[in-house]
Amino acid sequence: MIVELTCPSCRFSKQIPKEKIPQGIKWATCPRCRQRFEIPEFDPKTDFGTTETGEKKGYDGPGEGNGKDLKRHGSPWENRPNLGLWQGIYQTLKAVLFSPERLFRTLTYKGGLKEPLAFGLLVACLGAMIGFFWEFLILSGGLLSFAYPLFGQLTAALIFLLIIVIIPVLVTLVVFIYSGILHLLLCILRAGQNGFEATFRVVSYSQAAQVWSLIPFFGGLVAGIWQLIVQIIGLREIHETSYLRVIIAFMIPVALIFFLVIGGALFWFMYL
Repeated sequence: MIVELTCPSCRFSKQIPKEKIPQGIKWATCPRCRQRFEIPEFDPKTDFGTTETGEKKGYDGPGEGNGKDLKRHGSPWENRPNLGLWQGIYQTLKAVLFSPERLFRTLTYKGGLKEPLAFGLLVACLGAMIGFFWEFLILSGGLLSFAYPLFGQLTAALIFLLIIVIIPVLVTLVVFIYSGILHLLLCILRAGQNGFEATFRVVSYSQAAQVWSLIPFFGGLVAGIWQLIVQIIGLREIHETSYLRVIIAFMIPVALIFFLVIGGALFWFMYL
């Protein structure tokens, strides 16, 4: 019996005789990306086995499949017990930033909110603190010199402590509120069929783009644009919908704000 083992991370596959797989071995390591994945149990009545079994079909577009069965699984971050902490972080960052289509196409949307939220908090808080550092450098030579009499009583340690406490709370609130509004818009467009958790996972893991905040001064802008692109790709893949519906979901708030601004400007002009 020939068995085809396929890495769920990089899609590398190899066919080997089943008798060459040692008895009791349940995990394999991909020779290309070093990702560990579980070896499935094979049905002796079939000719081939594959790690891609059963839960979801591959997706090429709305309502279309590519003919291969795909099994959704957790991200490398959720596989930390086998990969190790640093490999889990590195491989997740790499997948989100440079191959989001592949990651979110096979990412589970039934693994709970805790793991993606933890990753999002870790990266977003780090990015926010780095961004604050660059802004501090810009302001330290100008505006802060005027504000010193007001904040002079606050030591640097106290300010740093306040940032550590406030930023995680703000990030958590933003992720939940943003995910809720975005998922509501997707549901209105009938593009959120896989539930709130799927949207939440994309928003949380897209925080990986905050690593671009390491770039001085312009990193925040790069991170924001990159994160938006990742979210569009991720929502399309995890909800198995079209790019058009996802983009419209993002454009609805922009259109509302635009019309509110125009309406307010016209009202103010007429009032004057």
